[in-house]
Amino acid sequence: MTIMDEPSPHTSITQRLLGLARARGEKPALVGGAALGPGQRLSYLDFAQMVQASAAGLGRRGVRCGDAVAVCAPDAVSYALAVHAIRAAGAVPSPICDAVTVAGMAAQLSDCGARMLITGPPLVPAMTAAVERSRVRQIISFGDEPGTVPFSSLLVHGSRQPARCGAADLALLPYDRLPYDSGPGGADFRPAPLTHYGLAEELGRLAAKAPMNGQDVVIAVPPTGVGRAYSMLVDLALLEGATIVAPSGTDSSAAADIEDAARVHGGTAAIVHPGTPLPPGMSLRMVTAAC
Repeated sequence: MTIMDEPSPHTSITQRLLGLARARGEKPALVGGAALGPGQRLSYLDFAQMVQASAAGLGRRGVRCGDAVAVCAPDAVSYALAVHAIRAAGAVPSPICDAVTVAGMAAQLSDCGARMLITGPPLVPAMTAAVERSRVRQIISFGDEPGTVPFSSLLVHGSRQPARCGAADLALLPYDRLPYDSGPGGADFRPAPLTHYGLAEELGRLAAKAPMNGQDVVIAVPPTGVGRAYSMLVDLALLEGATIVAPSGTDSSAAADIEDAARVHGGTAAIVHPGTPLPPGMSLRMVTAAC
C-alpha cells in the first residue's frame, strides 16, 4: 500500500502513515536530527509509537482538536515527528517561516492563533523572542533549553489513537509570502490552508512528479521558507516507505554535509531548497522544495 492507493475519505495522511508504519516494523524511518541525535535511527514501528505517545502528551498539555500548533523545527526528522504528533492529536500544524524577521515570525504566530510552538536548537533564541510578541504560552523543544518543555516529556503519558478527521478539516496551515508590498496591517504573508482532502490530492499529484519508493534513502535539508512543499515531500517520502536522513554537519543545508550523509547512509535521493549547490558526480535524485 502506497500513496497511490485510493485513500478513505475519513482517513488522514497521519492515520494512513501510522497504519503503514506498524506493518513496516523495524524498517528505518528517520535518522539523526535534534530529536534522535546524530546517526541514531528510529524504525517505522517506533515512529508510530512515538507519534501516538507525543499526541497523548500534547493532549495532556491542553491541545484540542482544531487548534493550530506552530512548528519551526531545525531538521527533517524533528519536523516529521512534530507535524504528525500534532495531527494525531487532532490539531493543525502551522509551519513558521524562519527566513523572516522576529517580528514577522511573531505576526505569523499571532495570525494562526497558536498557543503552542514546537521547535529546537539552534532556533530556540529567535523563536523565544518571537513568542514574546505573540499569544503562544508553551514552547516544546527537541532539546533542554531554559524556558522550554522537552519534547521527550510528552512521551510519558501513555498513547492515543490518531484523532479522526473530516475531509474538509484542516491538515496544514502554511503561510504564503506575498510577492510585492506587504499586505493589510503590514503583514508580508497570507494563510494558505490545506484540508485533509486537499493534502491527499496534492500528494497524489506530487507522487507522479517526484516519485519515491521504499528503497530510497532520502537526505533532507532542514525546513525553511513557508513549508508547504517541504511538508508534502516529507510526507510523501514516509508514505512510500523511504528512510529520511537529517545531515549532521554544522551547516546541514550545505552541499558537503549532504554529500557526507549520502555517503555514510547510502543516500539515493535528496530534498533540497532551490539554488542548493551540489558537487559534480553526485548520483542523488534531487527533489526541490520550491516553497
